[in-house]
Amino acid sequence: MNRRDFLHAAAASGLSFASASAVSAVELRPDPVKEPPPGPPVTVAVIGLGEQGRAILTSLAKLGPSKAPIAAICDNFQAPILQKRAAEFAPTAAMSYDYRKVLDDKTVQAVFVATPSHKHKQIVLDALQAGKHVYCEAPLSTDLGEAKAIAKAGLDAKTFLMPGLQVRSNAQAIHVGHFVKATDFGRIVQGRGHWHRRNSWRLAHPDPAREKELNWRLSKETSTGLLGEVGIHQIDMASNYINALPLSVTGFSSLQEYKDGRDVPDMAQCIIEYPKGVTYYYDASLISSFENNKNVGYEVFYASGGTFLIRDQRAWMFKEADARTLGWEGFARKDVLKAGEPANGTGEAIGIGIALVADASKQIALGKDPGKVGTDVSKTSLYQAIEAFVGAISANKKPAVGPLEGYHATVVATKCHEAALNKTRIEFRDEWFAL
Repeated sequence: MNRRDFLHAAAASGLSFASASAVSAVELRPDPVKEPPPGPPVTVAVIGLGEQGRAILTSLAKLGPSKAPIAAICDNFQAPILQKRAAEFAPTAAMSYDYRKVLDDKTVQAVFVATPSHKHKQIVLDALQAGKHVYCEAPLSTDLGEAKAIAKAGLDAKTFLMPGLQVRSNAQAIHVGHFVKATDFGRIVQGRGHWHRRNSWRLAHPDPAREKELNWRLSKETSTGLLGEVGIHQIDMASNYINALPLSVTGFSSLQEYKDGRDVPDMAQCIIEYPKGVTYYYDASLISSFENNKNVGYEVFYASGGTFLIRDQRAWMFKEADARTLGWEGFARKDVLKAGEPANGTGEAIGIGIALVADASKQIALGKDPGKVGTDVSKTSLYQAIEAFVGAISANKKPAVGPLEGYHATVVATKCHEAALNKTRIEFRDEWFAL
């Protein structure tokens, strides 16, 4: 059977398989993919114009005013340069220095809360009380009591509260999750992930008071450090794939290089134990950029039938020789993976992986070759999360990730940080996860 006959036969039989160039866990259909009709636009506002707030504005600008017109932007720091940068993304938006004025605006349907984590609580509670939909960056808070209050308010609200767990909305991660959870490749028994940067995290400002405020991530009073502020996304991804809450965490950390008055470590590691003996190892560093590929780390999940590697918007499966044959392997695109990008990376090759393409079925239905088109890497995890949030509001349909997931992720990441900070082992308690 040739390639074209195989594709048509598979589509006619409803078989889930890899296209001639990529793997798809989505059932193929011979008819063109029909996109759902667009819902009404959702008018939004962004509160907090730091690095993450500006990243949100960038994604909103890409999403476009036809879907998410930006009515207001807000930050309590009255700096002309900040206003100028924000105005570049939202030239027609009203600038405010008081978030309560944004909440008073009846035209604003949803707000993005991108302030420092320790300042989330009151803004989120007030926004929900004002009848706004809320996208709150993760973690929900640096304090678990405050995080619980936010989650409870979100569950009780008539509007939606969506935590900024970006990977939960990432089509590539969702796609790989189908394979990870499939019994065809056995049960996940181990995983690991990392985030490496050569970056002090320190921001300079001529005003000492403002500089201290800008560097909230460097203080134990206002930050949950590398594991709580960054690792939360990848650790939550592990909990989602393993489909369980952790039993314990053992942590390690140290302050090796940036001894500038901070009391938050510049490198941290943790080993998380899940039910049935499953473990996940995670490390984060501000000292070394090794294995940092285009500002993203990667995650690896091991099962008896295959290993799955995810690097942001790209992913591969390394199938064991004695694993069950599913029929599509010979048609899948295979990449030689090295320490860097496939084929042209630096360092020793780590294996030959079957490329997993998130939207292969859609591309085939549109007459395209997934192996040549590949996943749309321009649509970042943040963009996809924002798109999911706006789309849920427009369709009046509850987002797939909500307050409970946001709270659980915050508990796990916060305890990982605590264990690392104290170089100890912590056993998770059921009551910590209860709302």
